[in-house]
Amino acid sequence: MAVLALASTNMTIVGTALPRIIAELDGFGLYAWAFTAFTLTSTVSLPVYGRLGDRYGRKPILLFGIIVFTLASVAAGFSQTMLQLVVMRALQGLGGGALMGMTWAVLGDLFTPRERGAYQGITSGVFGVSSVIGPLIGGVITDTLGWRWVFFVVVPVAAVSFELVRRYVPHGATDRSGGIDVLGSVLLIATATPLLVALSLGGASHAWGSATVLALFASTVLFGAVLLMHERHASNPVVPLALLRQRVIGLTSLGSALVGVGMFVAVFYLPLYVQGVLGASASASGLVLSPLMLGFVAATFLSGAYATRTGRYWWWLIAGATMTALGYAAATLLLGPATPPATVIAVSILIGLGLGPLMSLFIVVAQVAAPRAQLGTVTSANQFARQMAGTIGVAVAGAIIAAHLQVGLATLPGVADLGADTRALVTSPNTLTDPARLGAARAALSVDLAPDAVEAVIGAARAALSSGLSASFAMSGVLALLALAVTMQLPRMTLPDTHAHDLEE
Repeated sequence: MAVLALASTNMTIVGTALPRIIAELDGFGLYAWAFTAFTLTSTVSLPVYGRLGDRYGRKPILLFGIIVFTLASVAAGFSQTMLQLVVMRALQGLGGGALMGMTWAVLGDLFTPRERGAYQGITSGVFGVSSVIGPLIGGVITDTLGWRWVFFVVVPVAAVSFELVRRYVPHGATDRSGGIDVLGSVLLIATATPLLVALSLGGASHAWGSATVLALFASTVLFGAVLLMHERHASNPVVPLALLRQRVIGLTSLGSALVGVGMFVAVFYLPLYVQGVLGASASASGLVLSPLMLGFVAATFLSGAYATRTGRYWWWLIAGATMTALGYAAATLLLGPATPPATVIAVSILIGLGLGPLMSLFIVVAQVAAPRAQLGTVTSANQFARQMAGTIGVAVAGAIIAAHLQVGLATLPGVADLGADTRALVTSPNTLTDPARLGAARAALSVDLAPDAVEAVIGAARAALSSGLSASFAMSGVLALLALAVTMQLPRMTLPDTHAHDLEE
């Protein structure tokens, strides 16, 4: 729990400090990369750490991850340029991948399959709470101590985590029967990296049809094909194709991927709705995640405790997927420019209640179906599927929102005659959430338009953003229905109360 809090809080705490960081380091052009660098390296390293943990034990990988994460965080705090900060965030991600991957796998070493339900719920709750308090902590630290302390503050938490892991965490089961799939690891990184970079650039600094983005997608396809050919014959593959072909492991990985989109879209775009569509403050948009995470934490605790007490999990997964689909259906139909706060809170709670059991129990079921010696590999593969799908989902949702903004403003009188810079400013989702940029947009529009027309354009932008968000929520709802269909294919089994890895009737 301490290690997971260290990694997950850092993912959100930096966001609040970024405006101050780019102002001091003059690095707006690399703004998104402060997030992307961490996500990129932590995601692509997950399967690699999973295999290393199986071979050498989870404990040394966890300790290594804490050291790398902490040193990179301190170095990030001393950054003098935005490029230095991005590089250190990438190194942080390498440490973070070990922390996030091994934390879930350690639960498999410590507890029987039936016990894991409750503890997966606890750790999922830590992740949920971190997502809420991270931005709040980041804001307080930035306003009082300065943005550099956002990175320095992790040192005492890391020291406590390191000592707890060193003293109490067992070494973990190991599988020394084969070597490390070095070529597979390199090919996996070569496949995932251009995909994540393309998703971060597309629709932002580069058009989706630009040569750069298309070349990155082509690289992903090329290296992905080579990776699949190699992994079919690798003796100890970093991507466990044989395991993924097993029904339970394959279904839970697919389910985690579908759920990952719903989780990422909720965390990224519900605050955008509150700020951009309703025009509320940044603090209010951060607080809208509180009811979401309240439902999330409550559902993970209840489902985990039930699974531990009875060994049953199937109906909780069914209920979770159903509530997630209903929550996103409500978001699609009810969240608009005039939605009252009580409705927003109710929708957030419903989505959180649905996502909670899915985020924890899919991993539990995958671990039970995996050979004990490959626990880390299967756990990391499940998380990798969730992270990759979530990243792709956020990018697709961003493209949908951008398209709706373009279409929604194109029909307004006078907008077509505006300069390219003004149109880009008005049609950017970030403008509606940043008071300074919104003021600049109003000033730019007032040069060519009357005051009433200026407010009409801003209102149309909010309505177009709301339409794009509704379409993104609808996409997440459809994927939740697919997750429901996947869940219904899982066997209705009882989680064993021993470390045997076969599901029992």
